[in-house]
Amino acid sequence: MLKDARGLVHYQELLASINDTLSADKERWFSCIRASDAGFQEFIPPWYIASSKIKPEQLYYRFFKIGAILLYEHISLFSAYNITVDMKAKKRGILLSFLKRVYDDLLDNEHLDKEVLFSFQPNKELLDNADYRLFIDLRKKIREIASPSEFTNYYTTLKEVHAAQGFEDDLNNYIPYKIKNGFLLDMYIIMNDLPMGLIRAMDVTAEFFACLDDFYDYDEDLAKGKVTYINQSPDPKAALEKKFAETAAYLRSNSPNPDGYLKGVENLMKNVFFCREKKLNKLSLFI
Repeated sequence: MLKDARGLVHYQELLASINDTLSADKERWFSCIRASDAGFQEFIPPWYIASSKIKPEQLYYRFFKIGAILLYEHISLFSAYNITVDMKAKKRGILLSFLKRVYDDLLDNEHLDKEVLFSFQPNKELLDNADYRLFIDLRKKIREIASPSEFTNYYTTLKEVHAAQGFEDDLNNYIPYKIKNGFLLDMYIIMNDLPMGLIRAMDVTAEFFACLDDFYDYDEDLAKGKVTYINQSPDPKAALEKKFAETAAYLRSNSPNPDGYLKGVENLMKNVFFCREKKLNKLSLFI
């Protein structure tokens, strides 16, 4: 993914930044990388790759990145509460992240109505749309590996997340409803019964991670006219660092094993700072 970036002035610094991020928590990072790679091979069908308008490498990165990074955040938070996550649970988490990737694209790029996407019965008129067909396929797979009887909290939260779509008018509503409930959904498909302490922690961690993503997408969001807490701040970097400090203070006071989570996300934040400060294009543009 980096081969085309070698002409950049900051190429060696970019490699060093990425290596520092991975090396800070190498075992956990690579377990998430392997899980996301395996998930792509299992869940993204050949017909979808063949019908895509973008290169297979770009398609791979589109799914692989979100799967690996979200899984890393989630299992790191589980670890902060001394909860171990097995491979089957990671697989469910990856599958959901792929589904959410397609869902968001259909909602934002194809402008499909959320009620159409939430409907249990597929819309026959949309089956020529490859992303919609993949969405239906992934949704079916989730019900196969995470049954409604076993993962009751996931399916209950799914309804709440669906109802919360559209709260973007008010930033004070947007973060607690869409972001926290979205992360809670991820957690519930990994494990149905979560300790209350972990659920409360997501009031802080999900908000920080949302702000981290918004910092990375700062220029793109402004170009699209998307309003976020970060791009409305007079000092976006300071605002993100403040969110991290709040997260660190909360976890150190309320979780038994916070250091791994904090080390991992702080290094990820530093990597994002480096990329934005050097005005580097995203890796996806090099593929």
